[in-house]
Amino acid sequence: MTPLPELIRRSDFLIENARFTTLATHGPDGPWASTVNYVPLRGPLQLLWYSLRRARHSRNIEADPRVSGSIYLTGLPGLGLDGAQFTATARPVEPEELDALSSWYYERNFPDEEVRRQWRLPLEEFRDEGHRRFYLLEIQRWWLLDIDQWLVDKNDQRVPVPLDAITGLPTPATDSSAGAR
Repeated sequence: MTPLPELIRRSDFLIENARFTTLATHGPDGPWASTVNYVPLRGPLQLLWYSLRRARHSRNIEADPRVSGSIYLTGLPGLGLDGAQFTATARPVEPEELDALSSWYYERNFPDEEVRRQWRLPLEEFRDEGHRRFYLLEIQRWWLLDIDQWLVDKNDQRVPVPLDAITGLPTPATDSSAGAR
């Protein structure tokens, strides 16, 4: 069994470095999977991204906020890969959260100010009847690939990681560069 500190280290590495998650949603037209570019928030563990309001996964979240997803990285030392799976609920960012969370998203995703200016979209696109929305996904359960067991029997299994153990980096509420919430 992998010790908890190692599971925490691996989880933190994936959360901070993968940058993309594949979301599984379900709505009136059935199940759907889509990949989104996220930035993490901590306490509770959340993923923040934006999408078009008319995208199928956005419509599905409106119909049913329950989602599941996966995050993975390849090209790593050792086995060469690592991955996590999760269940969560997702929701659009509220108007009063938009300024702080959009700043957080762009600052974390594009640390270079010049690059950030090139990618940053006008907030009007995310307000009221705008055609985009930021979304927050709050993770409820988290599992990692059970690498230790796979090395023993080559069975592809997952090991749960307690959410309260995955702590760490600042969020918009604690990082002054992102503004106050």
